[in-house]
Amino acid sequence: MANFHIIETGYFLADGGAMFGPIPKKYWSKRYPCDENNMCKMAMRCLFIETETRKILIDCGAGDKQLDKLKYYQPHNLQDLTIEIEKIGYAAEEVTDVILTHLHFDHCGGGTIINNHGDTVPTFPNAKYWLSQQQWDNYVNPRPYEKDSFFADNIDPIHKAGQLNLISSDMLLCPEVLIKQYDGHTPGQLVVFINSNDYGEVVFPGDVVPTSVHLPLGWLSAYDNNAALAMEEKQRFLDEVKAKNSLLIFFHDAYEKMKRV
Repeated sequence: MANFHIIETGYFLADGGAMFGPIPKKYWSKRYPCDENNMCKMAMRCLFIETETRKILIDCGAGDKQLDKLKYYQPHNLQDLTIEIEKIGYAAEEVTDVILTHLHFDHCGGGTIINNHGDTVPTFPNAKYWLSQQQWDNYVNPRPYEKDSFFADNIDPIHKAGQLNLISSDMLLCPEVLIKQYDGHTPGQLVVFINSNDYGEVVFPGDVVPTSVHLPLGWLSAYDNNAALAMEEKQRFLDEVKAKNSLLIFFHDAYEKMKRV
């Protein structure tokens, strides 16, 4: 069994029309707040997992390397990921695994840092970073729709350091942690299923279900690069977690951290 800790790495603002895609504002604004410019507060919520043999981090938030490029999103209340992990009781060097659900900047930016010499290096020097082969291939040859979401210094230093491990199929990382792949939002996004001590099965769905408001099947995002496939994959995901009454932890929901399906 595993213990888990939620880590809040900060917030940004995203356009509600983009976050809720085909859903008219008349409906989504009743369920998720926005300001006068239709901008919605979005969390960047990561998960830290403790097992007897591993210390696992799922996603890394945006970090603070590219704030000049991200002004439109108004990132705020950013937290140092290594300090937040120290509060749990571990140093960055003790993290054994980092699971990157996908390579959009808000999920992986904190996985690298700029050191005292001005070089960009992995934040967790002794960790294996896990990513799907599909997502890596998509990063190397990006689709025009996604190209602006990928920043080389978020992932190239990890690859150069020999710490990047690519997954080609669903994988049991350890007895307590299963990694599965879902398409639609972006190719080969990873979803993590955790057998926890106190909550039963805990699931980190990333952007397959970014907020609690996105739980209904048709509530998709304009950031999903294949809407039809995203809906099919969400259906596959929801069928599985509903059958087990799993607890979902939402990466982006600024108001509801977790919910059983």
